[in-house]
Amino acid sequence: MGIFDKVTEKIQQTKNDIRPKFLSVSEEELKKLLIQGESLVSTITQAVATSAKTLILTNIRIIVYDHGMLNSSFKDYYFRDMKDARFDTSVLSGGTITINADKGNNAGSVIITDLPLQESKHFYTELQGIERNWWEKKRELELEEKRAVAGGTNISMATPQNANSQTPVSDGDVEGKLLKLKGLFDKGLIDESEYKERKRQLLAQL
Repeated sequence: MGIFDKVTEKIQQTKNDIRPKFLSVSEEELKKLLIQGESLVSTITQAVATSAKTLILTNIRIIVYDHGMLNSSFKDYYFRDMKDARFDTSVLSGGTITINADKGNNAGSVIITDLPLQESKHFYTELQGIERNWWEKKRELELEEKRAVAGGTNISMATPQNANSQTPVSDGDVEGKLLKLKGLFDKGLIDESEYKERKRQLLAQL
């Protein structure tokens, strides 16, 4: 091991020694955060003395838990809303994970530095696997939306005497669409408000 590697290892060990593990989110708190169909994948806490942030990785989002001296906050970054996530390393700041979201309540970028080096590499590997799965899910959602738009803009070629008639919508068709809609919601591809609005529109066709 060279002198540079020894210095790097020493810096990282010092950071790990001062990491305030008592500020990490407890298992009890984590269970309260998870919603139906969501499972915990991994967590990692900054190696800093005070006000450490914890990253909580689940199968549908990344939660940034900011534990300050006076108050705490949670911010959600759903994979359906994320543009990408990056990972960098340096001698002084250890691992750095950058989350870029182009949609959702927390659209924008968040940068989390001072993450334990080896733990952050493992965390990012887990993150990448989930991110790849969500690329496919987002493509499916885009196709569903395109089909919905195409289905809602069909131009009737009825003759003038039948111009005011409407093609009845089969209960089975609506039921099938409702099941597909519920599936999108269960997968986390649409949020609750969007699910309720689309459901209302489908039920109005009956």
